Amino acid sequence: MSAAQLSALQAVVPSAEPFQEGGRLLAFLPGLKVETLGGTVVCDALLHPHEHTGYQTRLFLDRQIPGGSANNWTAHSLGGRTWWACSWQGVEAALPWVQILMNHLRAFR
Repeated sequence: MSAAQLSALQAVVPSAEPFQEGGRLLAFLPGLKVETLGGTVVCDALLHPHEHTGYQTRLFLDRQIPGGSANNWTAHSLGGRTWWACSWQGVEAALPWVQILMNHLRAFR
């Protein structure tokens, strides 16, 4: 992740930091604020801006968040921790990381 990519993420999630998993660079987003129809949910997240399990990119959360279009949750082990991801297709890896994050967050509205 470039310094510009990290800076853009930190404008949204000030505590964002690089995270290595399986030889790939991800972004750890502690305290991510997820806007849902039921209000704001604060959780930890991993932004995976690479292909994973048949998706171009993934957003992993520390818990399932009901509502919106977030369906078909699956559990994944990353960094020795269990993370959850909903089925949300079509977020291209070529986008800037902050845009990847924003596109994934649409699933919860």
